Amino acid sequence: MTLAPPSALPDSSVADRLVIAGRRVSRLALGGARLTAGDGWGVPRDLEVPRGILRAALEAGIDHIDTADALGPAVSEQIIGDVIGDRDDVLVATKVGMLRPGPGEWGVLGRPDYLRQQVHASLFRLRRERIDLVYLHRIDPDYPLADQLGALQQLQTQGLIGHIGVSQPTASQLEDVLALEPDLAAVQSLYNVAARGDAELARTLEVRGIPFLAYWPLLGRGIAADRHRALFEGLASIGGPLGLDGPQVALAWIFSTLPGAGAVVGSRSAAHLRSNARSAGLRLDVENLGRVTALVDDVLGDTVFDPRHSKDER
Repeated sequence: MTLAPPSALPDSSVADRLVIAGRRVSRLALGGARLTAGDGWGVPRDLEVPRGILRAALEAGIDHIDTADALGPAVSEQIIGDVIGDRDDVLVATKVGMLRPGPGEWGVLGRPDYLRQQVHASLFRLRRERIDLVYLHRIDPDYPLADQLGALQQLQTQGLIGHIGVSQPTASQLEDVLALEPDLAAVQSLYNVAARGDAELARTLEVRGIPFLAYWPLLGRGIAADRHRALFEGLASIGGPLGLDGPQVALAWIFSTLPGAGAVVGSRSAAHLRSNARSAGLRLDVENLGRVTALVDDVLGDTVFDPRHSKDER
């Protein structure tokens, strides 16, 4: 039972780094959802707490910050702007194209003038003259994809966006996106030990040289509390002999199954953040990968992980 440390990898110098939007940055990005009061909603009572998390991320070597205009809404971007501002040594990515009608509610809006408006608002909140990477948060079926990407491409031509990405496309949508945006900088999609459906999409992207970033890498919510607890207790048991806790095993599993991928992880604790950051250079061997898969199948059975799940969730 062994774990391959970074020094045992074929190219240990980049084991914990990822090239995205023309930059070599930390494979683990700090996500912006938990900088808000809730999981993507509201203003924290004490703004120094999320600001401290951002500072701790920078101290831990995380130079890739990922957020969205819908988180707060607008709250996460404002806090990132307060701490990061226009620093050129940190890759800041945001997303536009989703709505927040209320707490726990999400919608999609790809109307081109709305997308342009939101990028301008994001620039203001992030205190940047240009946003390094802007994702189309979701593809809106009610508007032509060419118009949605075209709005972002127009802003890119104006120098307000550095690179364009897309979040949660289907395999078919990805082909449509690439036909319109051949220089696509990155794709984000749901991927974790309990949600493995986009592995093939991620491998397709790797062949094409396009970075894949897993969101919800530590589940967060999406399964009932008792199953969540059992799953992470099992992951901790697997990781114990390796000196790893449950979240570190979950992240190492992602970087082992998709060696070229990154992951977006939120945190409310500087200690947890530093612990998670150490996972970027870890790889599980075949035996432990099999143990993780068997554990997940045993704990979840036929239950499908769904982050929209709210009843009895963690």
